[in-house]
Amino acid sequence: MKRWLKSSLAFLFLSLLLLGGVTVHAITQAQDYGRLINYVGIVRGATQRLVKLELVGQPNDELIIYLDSILDELNGTAGEFGLPCPNDANYQEDLHDLTQMWDNLKGHIAAYRENTEDSAPLVMLSEAYFMQANNTVFCAEAYTVHQNHMLLLFCLVMLAVMLLTWAFIFWAASRKILRLEDTNQKLNDLTQRDPLTGVYQIKAFKEQAQRLINSHPEYKFAVLHTDFSDFKYINDVFGYDYGDSILSHYGALLRDGLSKHELAGRVSADNFVLLLRYEDRKELVLRQRSTDEKITEFMSRSHDRQSLTTCCGICCIEDVIESLEIGGYLDRANFARKTVKTGSRQNYVFYDDSIRHRLWEQKSIERRMYDALDRREFTVYYQPKVKLETGRAASAEALVRWRSDDGAIIPPDRFIPVFEQKLMIDRLDRYVMDDVCRWLRSRLDAKLPVLPVSVNVSRLQFYDVGFVDRYVEIRDKYHIPPELLELEFTESIAFENTEVLLSTIQALKAAGFACAIDDFGKGYSSLSLLKQLPVDVLKIDSLFFTDSGDCKRDNVIVAGIIDMVHKFGIRTVAEGIEHPDQVNYLKQIGCDYVQGYVFYRPLPQADFEKLLDSGN
Repeated sequence: MKRWLKSSLAFLFLSLLLLGGVTVHAITQAQDYGRLINYVGIVRGATQRLVKLELVGQPNDELIIYLDSILDELNGTAGEFGLPCPNDANYQEDLHDLTQMWDNLKGHIAAYRENTEDSAPLVMLSEAYFMQANNTVFCAEAYTVHQNHMLLLFCLVMLAVMLLTWAFIFWAASRKILRLEDTNQKLNDLTQRDPLTGVYQIKAFKEQAQRLINSHPEYKFAVLHTDFSDFKYINDVFGYDYGDSILSHYGALLRDGLSKHELAGRVSADNFVLLLRYEDRKELVLRQRSTDEKITEFMSRSHDRQSLTTCCGICCIEDVIESLEIGGYLDRANFARKTVKTGSRQNYVFYDDSIRHRLWEQKSIERRMYDALDRREFTVYYQPKVKLETGRAASAEALVRWRSDDGAIIPPDRFIPVFEQKLMIDRLDRYVMDDVCRWLRSRLDAKLPVLPVSVNVSRLQFYDVGFVDRYVEIRDKYHIPPELLELEFTESIAFENTEVLLSTIQALKAAGFACAIDDFGKGYSSLSLLKQLPVDVLKIDSLFFTDSGDCKRDNVIVAGIIDMVHKFGIRTVAEGIEHPDQVNYLKQIGCDYVQGYVFYRPLPQADFEKLLDSGN
């Protein structure tokens, strides 16, 4: 194609040069032909003057010589006038006759001068000569007009070739520009796509999605936010290469399922977003379910038929009453997706009024939580842990509650996720630690009875290099004996980064803190971790004590856990105990402590103080 373009362009340029040369030559000839007509006319007029001069007795030999030179050049002899000699038959014939008549005319002039003949023959020949000269002029003029027509034709052809050349150049340049633009667009599109999955990166997705929404108000758009449940399990168990292969394949499935004016993007890890068109919202679920079934089938063919379910939140733009941009729709789709995690809904959840209310509540918490910390609206409740051997409260867990300025109590499951999401959970944790230490100090100073208190620590704190030093600083500020404080953290930290957890626990133990693993058994528990972690207490999650349909299995597991960790010197606490039968069984298998409504609910500080003051 490129060779053909170059050859065509070269041919047009050569044609243009050739036509240009021919045209220049034709223009030069046209100028000569104009001079030719003038000099033939001079011959006609000068000859008549010559005859008149002869008749009045004023001969002019110079004029005869001048006319001879003109006629010689007209007949092809080179001379001073530079006259052409057109190769035209009619013109040459008239010129030949004119030349012969000139020779005869000169003879009659000589005879008239010698008085050998009168003026009559000279006048008659002069008139004939004038007519012949006139014919020669007309013939030269006709030839010149013909040549000018040819010149005009050449000019038109040259103009056409020039226009064609420029049109060709413009066409070729346009094609090149379009190719460059297309190439640039493709390169730009590639830079905006996630290299692993091939879908748009989140920034590019937002830009493209907002443009589509703005450009096509006639379409019904929906924003979807989807991910895999417990995808970290795949990476941890089967490796990141297998995890990446799943994400790559899932990205390809999402791309293949898109129609015109639809987009797919990746937020991070296994989180994907979509902008889809629909007529009936059932289409959205059917389409996404089809894609999810394909990725499940892909996973089932690998690694011992392991597979994960997906969670998808769907926000139909027409269901949102606020005026939002794409970021707001993504937030609502993501919020709907998070409701799937609770297990109380199907895998595909539409954003609706109830979710709107929860989102509004979350935004309200976000707006208020900074000031709430400053105004100390958070209060600490204490839930006792009963030692089964004595049946008396032996310690307590500090639990935070939010009492807003209007007196309403906001439960922790509403505000703690928001604090975690906004990376403010460390401030709340330290707030509780400070409040507990202040309270203990006041009791100690008043020489009132106290019990050890355990304080929960968010997993995010473990990634803060100054975490241990700050907690030591709070404890030492109030001069609290180390044996009165215990720090609780969930087992999930161990599966995120065991090395970080181990080094942090060792630092806490060196600083004098007792350490406890909370919610053991809620995630992917590994008993082998317990031999590495120097913890003091293991809190067995309440899921082992709910009505699961197979209590015997649960009891066997709990008994095995208690027996094993006792060999490591670790004390055990059973959480969420609500029935006396459970208490009796736990006492039989040697559980150390029980925490639950069967003994105590979380108590406000004043009520807990009454419990302590009453001698428990």
